[in-house]
Amino acid sequence: MRASSIVSMLFFSVSAILFVSGLFTLDSNRRAPANRLFFALTSSITIWSCGMALSTIAADTVSSELWRRFSAVGWGSAYAFFLHFILIITDNSILRKWWDYSLLYLPAFITIFAFAIPNRLNPIPYVMNQTAYGWINVAQHNAWDWIFYIYYIGYTFTGLFLLYQWSRKTSDRQKRKNAYIVFFSIVAALIVGTFTDVILSSSFSNIPQVAPIIMLVPILSMYHVLQKGSLNISEGIDKKTSYLTLSISVLLYVILSAIQVTSPEKRDGLSQIPISEPVLRGIVVQTQNFISIYLALKENKPGYITSVVLNVFSLVGAVVFFVKTKLATPIPGIVSYIGVLIIVTLIKDYREKNSTYVKTINTQAVRERFFYNVFERAPVGIAIFRGTEFMIDEEFNDSNINPEYQRIVGRTKDELQSTDWVSITHPDDLEKDKKYFDQFVNGEMDSYSHEKRYIKPDGSEIWANVYISRFDGFGNNPADHISIIMDITERKQMEETLKYNNEHILLTGLYNRNVLEKVLNEDMNVPCGNRALVCVNLSGVYTLRLRYGYQYGQSMLKDISASLRSLCKSNYRLYNTTEYQFVYYLRGYDGEAELDDLCEKITDTVSTFLDVHGIGATVGILLIDESQPKDADTLLGKLMNTSEMAIKRGDSKPLYYSPDLDNQLARENEISQEITEIIEGTKVERLYMMFQPIIDIKLKKVCGFEALARLNSDKHGMVPPWEFISLAEKTNTINQLGKRIIALSLSFLKRLKQEGHNDISVSINISVIQILKPSFVSVLVEMINEMDLDPNRVSIELTESVFAAEITELNKVLNELRNIGVRIEIDDFGIGYSSFGRERDLNIDCMKIDRSFIERLSHLKPDQAITGDIIAMAHKLKQCVVAEGVEHKMQLDYLRIHNCDKVQGYLFSKPLSEDEALEFLVNQEDMLSVLLRDDET
Repeated sequence: MRASSIVSMLFFSVSAILFVSGLFTLDSNRRAPANRLFFALTSSITIWSCGMALSTIAADTVSSELWRRFSAVGWGSAYAFFLHFILIITDNSILRKWWDYSLLYLPAFITIFAFAIPNRLNPIPYVMNQTAYGWINVAQHNAWDWIFYIYYIGYTFTGLFLLYQWSRKTSDRQKRKNAYIVFFSIVAALIVGTFTDVILSSSFSNIPQVAPIIMLVPILSMYHVLQKGSLNISEGIDKKTSYLTLSISVLLYVILSAIQVTSPEKRDGLSQIPISEPVLRGIVVQTQNFISIYLALKENKPGYITSVVLNVFSLVGAVVFFVKTKLATPIPGIVSYIGVLIIVTLIKDYREKNSTYVKTINTQAVRERFFYNVFERAPVGIAIFRGTEFMIDEEFNDSNINPEYQRIVGRTKDELQSTDWVSITHPDDLEKDKKYFDQFVNGEMDSYSHEKRYIKPDGSEIWANVYISRFDGFGNNPADHISIIMDITERKQMEETLKYNNEHILLTGLYNRNVLEKVLNEDMNVPCGNRALVCVNLSGVYTLRLRYGYQYGQSMLKDISASLRSLCKSNYRLYNTTEYQFVYYLRGYDGEAELDDLCEKITDTVSTFLDVHGIGATVGILLIDESQPKDADTLLGKLMNTSEMAIKRGDSKPLYYSPDLDNQLARENEISQEITEIIEGTKVERLYMMFQPIIDIKLKKVCGFEALARLNSDKHGMVPPWEFISLAEKTNTINQLGKRIIALSLSFLKRLKQEGHNDISVSINISVIQILKPSFVSVLVEMINEMDLDPNRVSIELTESVFAAEITELNKVLNELRNIGVRIEIDDFGIGYSSFGRERDLNIDCMKIDRSFIERLSHLKPDQAITGDIIAMAHKLKQCVVAEGVEHKMQLDYLRIHNCDKVQGYLFSKPLSEDEALEFLVNQEDMLSVLLRDDET
């Protein structure tokens, strides 16, 4: 075989390989700009290589030059496509307008114009020289050649620079590695191509130009990178295809084509083979057919494209040869090529259909595995029934009851298949379940859901949410259905717990107010006979909690509630409406005698718990008749008010509701509203202070004043302190009201200071609720400092109710007050909770004896009164003593004899306004001289 034929075959092989790779890349993703440019690049090199192949083996100079011009279309545009391709893959956005593209492709148009199109500017672009390697162009190195050199070298170096810069910026190591592969393959092709096609061809005129073959190196590296999925160039490249196999097959096919073309030449070595020319052509064609079919079967889509391209080229060549020579020699080849094209097309169609079929089977298998796994691992129970029995079918047997269904009902699959759902349903739920199922079988509904209980083999119950739906798997039996169950036992237990907690008081286990309201509303229009509500108010237990702690108080309430419950009858029910209030709801009782008997039993029961602590309970009664409103909330409000009024009445007798109580409640609401307005700064003059002098018996002069709050109501006139103070405590406004009282009292002390009475103190009454407020001490200190007062002139009076408070907590506050100089006094000692034992535990400075002990001095003989003993005991505790309510001279004499320290009362002065108090201080010497003179005088 001649060397020119070998060179031509190499060019043809390269063109086939390049065209197939570009075509396949384009087919993988036609919308991607990089894919289209890669196809354009390979197509231009294909034109270049085909032109070189035909030019090399041309019959004469004219034909050779013609193919050279054809080739120039490819190599003239290849470098512009190359740079455009690099710009795309490196994410450069310099190509924005149409003139940017014009500038990019301008050198390519100039090159094609100069070397591909005959023109006067470059009349002789080629000087063809025939050598052993075929026709070869001898470079002239004229201006047009140098323009091309600058074009291809400049575009190549620019592309390399962009590719290198981009590879340095990317953070993906694999992309950087593949970018370097492409970079160095282009550098190698540039160096080798320049050496062979420029340097060697200029020095040796018989050396062929092989640039298209060299360009195969960077193209192969790019395709390799495409198969690796790097540079974001393409999508869907078949990575299973062997590019090496494709290249060898193409090369072998081209060689066989060359053998076929050159077989008639006697100078070729093939003439020595003892095989006739037709047989040789047949062998060659069949081998080509084998290669084509092999590529279509083995190398997937790229192989199919390659096979079609090769056979189309061969077919076109054979047809051209037949037309030119009019010989019958190429007809068998034409038929073979057409046959191969049909065969590879059928192979492709078969492979696609087979692939679709296999994909369908695989999808179905995956789907079956998916649904089987869902069935087996579903977190809900699933079972298939025919009627009431579990469906048993050879095809369906393994998938008729899933594991979760077995777990929920507590039975194995074998146990379930020998029974039915009726047998495992709770008897109380069976009737409703069958009713639903009958409607389902009769077609009245296609599905339904409900909650029911199952019985486990051990007799325990489980709750389940059951969903029933039709199952059309085998025939059209209307009783076939799927049952899906979900274990809701825990939820049901939680619901029962929540329901119980919502309806009961957890401490006592009694129904709460919400349930009582519901029952009352239900009974409003139902004949129930005589009805009544009896409220037991145990608010006194609160003091036990303050005295002995929270747990003691709770335990006491629990024990009392259990005893009160024991008094219930069939027509009595006990409710726990608030923490300290219990209500009996009576229906169909005989009359008030029965009510009185119940109240007596309640009093006796409660007294066994509370009498020992010196506290009691009150009972309020509301008779429900036609005169009462038809509203449970209003009824209970009236009952609670009756109970509260019973407390204020101060005895343990039951109190029946009457309309007068509503008036009293209205009064309280109106006074409470006025207190709120005073706190908010509206008509603050309604609250004012009076000051009663406190006389030091030994010094015979005023030593201080007790600040007494007064409320002058717009509607009710003067309101007693005990009434509006208790209302403030009840409505939780005592802290704000008390702060205003303290401010008014300290303001009077400041005025005393300004008038020069620096030794006079002011005593301020403080509620135990106030003093236990965490910020009380800091607020008091702040107010004293703001008015620049001496804390030693401030006394805090606490009522004897502090004895019910927690001693440790109270002493902590009292110590803080004493540390800053404030004196602590106990008011109204001798009543209620007070005792010397309790007082000894408190850090106090002074005791004020309640007026009731002073009043008795007027009726008792001196040796019968215990007031003197109280004074003596207080002195032993190192406490001073103040006697309140001194109105008669003989009371004063008794107190002086028994060494009482201080006195106050109407004997000396009633409570005074600020101005009157200051005047009293001025005239006190004359007023007190007679009352406090010594007995010897």
